Formats: sequence, structure tokens, C-alpha cells
Amino acid sequence: MFNEKFVNELKHFGIFLVIYTLIFILFVKTISYTFPFFISFGIAFLIQPLVRFFRDKLKLKKGLPSFLASLIIYSLFFLIVYLFFSKAINELKLLLINISAIDIDKILKPIQDFISRVGVYFEDIDPSFVEENSENISNIVKGGFNILGKGLNGLVSIAMRVPMGITALFVIIISTYFFSRDMDKINEKVKSIFSEKAKIKMSNIKHEGIDMITKYVKSYCLIYFLTFLQTLIGFSIFRIKYGLVLSIVCAIADILPILGPGLIYIPLAIIYFIMKEYFVALGIIILYLIISVVRQVIEPKIVSVSLGIHPVLVLAIMFIGLKAYGLWGLIYLTMLVVSYKVLKASNVF
Repeated sequence: MFNEKFVNELKHFGIFLVIYTLIFILFVKTISYTFPFFISFGIAFLIQPLVRFFRDKLKLKKGLPSFLASLIIYSLFFLIVYLFFSKAINELKLLLINISAIDIDKILKPIQDFISRVGVYFEDIDPSFVEENSENISNIVKGGFNILGKGLNGLVSIAMRVPMGITALFVIIISTYFFSRDMDKINEKVKSIFSEKAKIKMSNIKHEGIDMITKYVKSYCLIYFLTFLQTLIGFSIFRIKYGLVLSIVCAIADILPILGPGLIYIPLAIIYFIMKEYFVALGIIILYLIISVVRQVIEPKIVSVSLGIHPVLVLAIMFIGLKAYGLWGLIYLTMLVVSYKVLKASNVF
């Protein structure tokens, strides 16, 4: 009934889908325990050129090349983090100084007027209406307290995770050194498991995988840079203070699914609206809409070009993944397509 080639490809894809899904489920179930080692192995793999430079060019022996490479990378990382947070703290200090200089009455007056209007409205409400809807009002109040409680619980949870985060950071740093030192041994050990024919395929998979992941990362770096650039230009036009810092934060927030730059834009628009800067508030909302539309248009195109897949498939991956299982669903479908393309390009199927 069907073409033999199509049937074979379907069988291969079915086998791949089952194996991939099982591996992904195992990965998700164990990620809370294994993530420091995945991160450290990835960093160790990336710094191998630097390790080889110290070992082959400078003739350093034993674990010294790995130690120096790890030291340089983490020193740069902590320096960047320090510079970023010191800049952010300085900007926050200036922001607090400016806030203290703001005429509070100017901000409170619209709020007081609104409360007064609400008070007058409630005075005119029929008592029987309040009695009939008391349960709904009670539910609304309870819902508000529940949201507040969840927010406080979230803050407590974050505070409790700080010690574990510090421990994980130490594990990542130490593991990076050992992984980078023994990377050649790990490669040889893995290769010894496979036949010569399989080794060639593994080498092809490694090459194609690195190439595909590099293109994927570059495509999203371009998307985040465009978000940063649009935000910076827009904030400069509306003369919004701390435009550079806010643009960087928006680009970082763009990594978050669903929320994205709205995490910055919406509160900022509300602040300017309260301050009766209606033109600026409207401009921020319009700018946010423009950035959202541009993102939705260019993301499928850029990602599809970089990965060599159709834009409609990229849209389907994003929509179905997020709709089904949120962020994990998006990661599952994205890596499914990328992994299958890598295996096809490596002539595994």
C-alpha cells in the first residue's frame, strides 16, 4: 500500500521516538539531582580548546591546564556577574533617590480619588445585593489572600534554596575541573564501547549535533539581541531613565516563556500611568505590542532557517509544546526535531 522507503523511515522514526521519549522522561525525573553535572560537563567540553592550548603549546603537565582553564572561565564569569550587579545596584540607588524626590501627593491623589469614587459607589449599593453576593465577595477576598500567601511562600522557598544553590555552584566548579582533566579518557572510554563503523557514525553525530546546536543558539541570541535593540531605541525615544539597564533586563526576560519582556513593560507602563504620564505609558504599551508581534513573526523564520525546517513546523513546536506541557513540552518537541535531523544528517537512518 505504501512506498517501502516511507515504511522504513516510519519504522525508524517510531523506534527513535520511543527511545528518545524514555531518555527524556528519565532526564526530567532526575534533573534536580544531575543538573550540576550536566552543566559542568558542558562547560568542560567548551573549554577543551583552552585546555589543549595550555597542554600542547605551553607544555603544561597533569591537571594544571584544566585548573588554569577552569580558573580563567569562572573568574570571567564572576567578574561579569559582579560588574552587572554592581551596575544594577548603582542604578537602583539612583532610582530610589529619584523616587524619594517624587512628589508623593502627585502619585497618591489619583489613587485617593479612585478610592473616594469606589466609596461613593458602595454607599449607593442596595444592602440586599451585598447580602446575596456576600459569598462571591468572600471568595474574591480569599482568592486575594491566597495569591498573597503563594507569593510569600514563593519568597520563602527561594530563600530556603539559597544554601542548596551555593552547594550546587561549588559542585559545578569542582566537577568542571575533573571533567576537563579527564575529557580525553572519557572520550576513549565511550569510543571503546562501539565498533569502528559505529565510531564513524558517532563522530558524524557529534559534528552534526554541535553544528545544529550552535545554529540554534545563534538564532535565539539574534532574537534576544533584537529585543534588546528595539527596547533600547524605544526607551530612548520616550526618554525613559535607565534605558540601557532596562533593555538588558528585557532581553534576559525574553528568555522566559509566556512572560517575556512583559515582566518589565507592563509594570513600567502602570507606573507612568499612575504618574499621569499618559503619553509615555501608551507609548510603552505600543512598543511592547510591536516587540511581541515582531518576535512572533521573526522567531519561526530565523529558527527555521538556522535548523533547516519549515516555519510552520517551528510554529507547531512552539504552540503544541507550550500548550501541552509548558516549558518542558517546548523543550521536548524542539529537541525531538533537532535530534532526529542530526541522526538523519549523520546517515544513522
